[in-house]
Amino acid sequence: MKVQFITHLESLVPNYKKAKFLLAVSGGIDSVVMTHLFYTHQLHFDIAHCNFHLRGEESNQDMNFVQNELIPGFHSTSEHKPSIFIKEFDTFAVQKDSGNSIEMVARDLRYDWFREMADQYDFICTAHHANDNTETLFLHLIRGTGYKGLNGIPELNQPFLRPLLPFSSEQILQYVKTNDLIYRFDSSNSSDQYHRNKIRNRVIPVLEEINPSLIATMNKNMALFNKQYSFYENQIQQLKDKLLVQNELETKIKIEELLLETNPEIILFELLSPFEFNFSTVEQIVKQLKGESGKQFYSEHYMLIKDRSFLFVYPKNGLQNNDLITINEPKEFNLYGFEAQIVHNSKDLTFVKDPQIAYFDLSKVHFPLLIRNWKEGDSFYPFGMKGKRKLSDFFKDLKLNLFQKQQISLLCELNHPDQILWVIGHRTNDKCKVDPKTEQILVIKKIMN
Repeated sequence: MKVQFITHLESLVPNYKKAKFLLAVSGGIDSVVMTHLFYTHQLHFDIAHCNFHLRGEESNQDMNFVQNELIPGFHSTSEHKPSIFIKEFDTFAVQKDSGNSIEMVARDLRYDWFREMADQYDFICTAHHANDNTETLFLHLIRGTGYKGLNGIPELNQPFLRPLLPFSSEQILQYVKTNDLIYRFDSSNSSDQYHRNKIRNRVIPVLEEINPSLIATMNKNMALFNKQYSFYENQIQQLKDKLLVQNELETKIKIEELLLETNPEIILFELLSPFEFNFSTVEQIVKQLKGESGKQFYSEHYMLIKDRSFLFVYPKNGLQNNDLITINEPKEFNLYGFEAQIVHNSKDLTFVKDPQIAYFDLSKVHFPLLIRNWKEGDSFYPFGMKGKRKLSDFFKDLKLNLFQKQQISLLCELNHPDQILWVIGHRTNDKCKVDPKTEQILVIKKIMN
């Protein structure tokens, strides 16, 4: 296994002799074997151990083993003494009211800590092996997955490296016996409380009765799936380039071009998968592609709006800003994502046609001012137009969708909140415009979205 290990590591990390590794070590059999392999090959590594305090004194004993007994237990004369980093978590407290399982909370805590240290190392290594890979595949299938979920655990997903992934738990156990290694036994592994354990302890043994080489077969399957997915992903990327338009504020998908494709459901599912839309919701969206505008669909953190020519995707937390902001004097605009100045001579000012910049005759503006959301029934006198216009009609002229309308804020006078000075980012009030008699000009520029 030592030769296979180093051959495999070199295929993933050609300059492995010069690389600096951080090993995630629980003290269990898998991470002990990984550590021993790195140690005997005299690679440059340090150790990181998480104590989640999920098993009382047993968790503390694991921590003590990694900290004080692991390396001495190798009985080696090697001069390498890795640094050992310990992180303790109050996992149950973090999980409380999180809505997530204790497994997911511990996983997130673990990886968040690893990422904090990532800039100090070339790779962070976890001891996932072939059996873990098979278990992960079954978990993905049970929970529901697309093509990507068939790939299992990636061997290298920078900065994370899984150098034991080709090896089965039987090979790891044999390595322990051959090298007379000691390790900690996690009693929770024998419990069927966790989904992964149920698959490991109940499902896989039954399947191995049908195929004794199940683990090897499944890992060969996943290697093939991975190659097939790479081809598939390349085709999807070409379609993303063709159908997707993205900027900092929104993502939109071209409806007409999508409908010309042979499998719009599959394509749309892939386009929307980063936004957590499941396939059943995607099927509903596709049915509405030729329907009326305004239809809305939701995932956990995003909303999708069907418009005339596009599907718009926005984060839910950006739907509405309900804050009321009072501006007592021009310099206070700078606190809220604007720049404001008073110009005393129009000759010193170059007027720019930009909806993000507003110009007012200061004598027609009465502080304090108010920034508020728009509401039904609001109306104003749009600059350059005759007469009063309802905001709802003004928005129709601009062809704004629901999300875009919900983002709009208004600048008004605090004492006259229905007197709109500026539909921010769109149009000012004609009654406040600069004219030949203007002596002072208030200039406001919106600099933040």
